[in-house]
Amino acid sequence: MHKKGYKHSKFTREQQAWLRLSPYVKNATDTKVSYTLEFKERFWEQFSSGAAPEQIFYDHGLDPDLLGKNRVWGLATTLRRQKENGESFREIGDPRSEKKDPPPKFDVPRPPKPRVPRGFVSDNDVRKLSHQVAYLSQELEFIKKIISAETGGRSKK
Repeated sequence: MHKKGYKHSKFTREQQAWLRLSPYVKNATDTKVSYTLEFKERFWEQFSSGAAPEQIFYDHGLDPDLLGKNRVWGLATTLRRQKENGESFREIGDPRSEKKDPPPKFDVPRPPKPRVPRGFVSDNDVRKLSHQVAYLSQELEFIKKIISAETGGRSKK
């Protein structure tokens, strides 16, 4: 069950296989991706320095558009919570991940809000804008035809 407003797309078998090829992915199912301890540590280091989560994934060969915004930002939230609770990062199947008494909480400063680098436009954004331009072009041509039909092909003065 997902939190209200959160929606994860399902991965195809091909996408799961592609994700598992990454040295930073421990496992991938149709709905979940588990990352290696190394990736989590690298991610946190760069995120704490102000890097955008999407850019961190991209720099490590993981497609943020395939993973989706909720999964990308969800990792940042999960790692921040673990740091605030004084926990160390872990991988699935790690015996340290068994539930124990909660460790003492620490006040971990939040990193500055990452900025998406100027000029960084995702493929998804390009597709959306391209579709919008094509739609508006068709709409404009239709309006021109309506005006032309009303004026009998003459321009209005």
